[in-house]
Amino acid sequence: MKDLFPQFKPSKIKITIRKVPFWARPFQKFELFQKAGKIIREKNYAKNVFCDAGRLALLKGMAGEAPGEVTYLALGDSTATPDKLDVKLGNELYRRLITLKQASGLTFSSSTFIPSNEGSYAYKEIGLFGGSATAVKDSGSLFTRLAINETKSSSESMTIDYDIIAS
Repeated sequence: MKDLFPQFKPSKIKITIRKVPFWARPFQKFELFQKAGKIIREKNYAKNVFCDAGRLALLKGMAGEAPGEVTYLALGDSTATPDKLDVKLGNELYRRLITLKQASGLTFSSSTFIPSNEGSYAYKEIGLFGGSATAVKDSGSLFTRLAINETKSSSESMTIDYDIIAS
């Protein structure tokens, strides 16, 4: 298949994961968590794949044929290598509406908060879904897929900041 966006290749992917133990989260409010939370790990992943399904959703959105917006972050445990032909994660375990998102210049930034009582798994993959995505596993268009190695326990909340900088 011909590359739909030969010039649009993410030059940098930045994932920041902040974990805060349950007892340290004041009132369990996201705004307070953002101020009180500390970054415990920051990783730059170079193997992010911008999937053809997501590129097609963007084109259809630009043409007014379908929604072209990224709406969900999903996490899974498959160790399969991400590929631009992927249409879903290898094995999706958890999905959450993106909490905050914005575009500034050539950077798309999203932030997704996962409370301590949800999504406690060992994750090996992450993806952004949009188009017709819903809370249902594997629904919508897979925009990006990335191999990761993160574990979330039930005693901590987690915020995932996912930045894509286009070159």
